[in-house]
Amino acid sequence: MEKVLDDEARRIKRLGFKSDIARGEVANRKSNRPTGPPFDAILISLNDCCKLTSLSRTAINRWRGLGLFPQAVPLGDKRVAFVRAEVEQWVHHRIAERVQASRNAVNSAT
Repeated sequence: MEKVLDDEARRIKRLGFKSDIARGEVANRKSNRPTGPPFDAILISLNDCCKLTSLSRTAINRWRGLGLFPQAVPLGDKRVAFVRAEVEQWVHHRIAERVQASRNAVNSAT
């Protein structure tokens, strides 16, 4: 990446801009680079979310309205997506609730 930015600085200089402008431009590009871990959030559509959870669109929207489902990521005026890891975590949490409920039922029966 450094080589690309250095090449870009030389290109800007060749075009007749002052070297301090070229360095400033390269510095701006360097500062705009992500500094944290690589972005790995995968977005899935509402339809994919339905397939992943086996819920209908209406059911998902009902759960969302109650604040009991992962928040949607707005992509446009009429388009939303969900972070796949959050939806999968929600599913795992539901499974854990089922396991806990069955344990409680066994304990209360004895």
